[in-house]
Amino acid sequence: MTYDLLLVNGHVLDPGQGIGDRLDIAITGGRIAAVQREIPPGQARQVLDLSGTGRYVVPGLIDVHTHVAYGATTPGVGMQCCAPDFIGVESGVTTVLDAGSVGVANVGVLAAHVVDQARTRIICYLNVGSHAHSMPGKADVSALTDINADAIRACVAANPGLVRGFKLRLVGPLVLTDGEEIVTRSKALAREHGVPLMVHIGDLFGAAETAARMQEVTRFLIESFGPGDILTHLCTPNVGGVMHAFDQTAPLLAAARARGVVLDSALGMGNFGYRVAKEQHAAGLGPDTISSDLTVFGQTFHSLLECMAKFMAVGYSLSEVVEMTTANAARAIGLGDTLGAIAVGREADLTVFDMVPGEFEFTDTVKESFTGEAGLAPVQTIRAGVPYAPRWGTHPWGWLPARAKAVGNPSPAATAVAATS
Repeated sequence: MTYDLLLVNGHVLDPGQGIGDRLDIAITGGRIAAVQREIPPGQARQVLDLSGTGRYVVPGLIDVHTHVAYGATTPGVGMQCCAPDFIGVESGVTTVLDAGSVGVANVGVLAAHVVDQARTRIICYLNVGSHAHSMPGKADVSALTDINADAIRACVAANPGLVRGFKLRLVGPLVLTDGEEIVTRSKALAREHGVPLMVHIGDLFGAAETAARMQEVTRFLIESFGPGDILTHLCTPNVGGVMHAFDQTAPLLAAARARGVVLDSALGMGNFGYRVAKEQHAAGLGPDTISSDLTVFGQTFHSLLECMAKFMAVGYSLSEVVEMTTANAARAIGLGDTLGAIAVGREADLTVFDMVPGEFEFTDTVKESFTGEAGLAPVQTIRAGVPYAPRWGTHPWGWLPARAKAVGNPSPAATAVAATS
């Protein structure tokens, strides 16, 4: 047999299947044809030698919270989106989920100009707010009429197969007065269309005096969730996050997870607190999935691989963070039977990265610095059997985080924000 592509001498790590071994992977017709020891190189048209200290071959990484509706959100009046391949196959990621960058008013840009042109697989979650991230304010839903069920029905019908879920950002003044109704209407839409609901918690611009009210809405949200729904920004230190009155919220989170709700991290630039993540890890209520929440503003801040390294700094193992971005992520978006595993017959989506030891410095949302003992950098991305080399990197010097300097105690301001969120 002649294979199209053969990956040799790679350390294959697939925690979802309990695989951690030196194996070769053969690919034909964009699918995995063999996974075994020492496949003869002469059997392949193209051979990639993946020898290297600290080099791993894992199932194609899946980022379940990004913003890639490139061109659909206007600069200056909302959230600018990334080019999907820039944070996808050129960054070690084979699948990205666009988490509500577009609503019914501008979803056509994503459908006509982004999804089919990208080499990276794109999953679309439609924002329940009609104008989504093209709104001039901070909130996607400023009035209950922004959730237009009739328009959403027409959108879903006109774009068969595009809308795989709905996204709600639970932020803004309307949440304080009508938060429960916003959640109820959004959940009803998800049930009607038979798709999951992803909800953003944590209001970066929320005032401390609103924390108790925001927490009421967050607890209502958690109790309303059903199997497959996604709570995103689990580790946020912001008002509305789960760490305010954690003793009351923790049992709700545990019960939600038990009934199939996905707890997603979605770090972004504004929704990751190191102390929050450490406390959740200690309590056994850490995220099921790690995602980046990348927008154009975060492209020089981190990548999905750097988000994984941050969670290793929190205390998670390499195997755990890989599982969160492969098998767990695939199940979270309802594609566990096709993605997230290295198995014969599956589409050949693979990520090759280096784990580099050292003391690296990271920064969280409240500007607290913390250190980790490993950085992760992409080496090669295989998407449907086609290899892609990574771009230069997130930082001016490349992919790895900054080497750590002497890291002092967090500032009093950072400690205060973490304590009240």
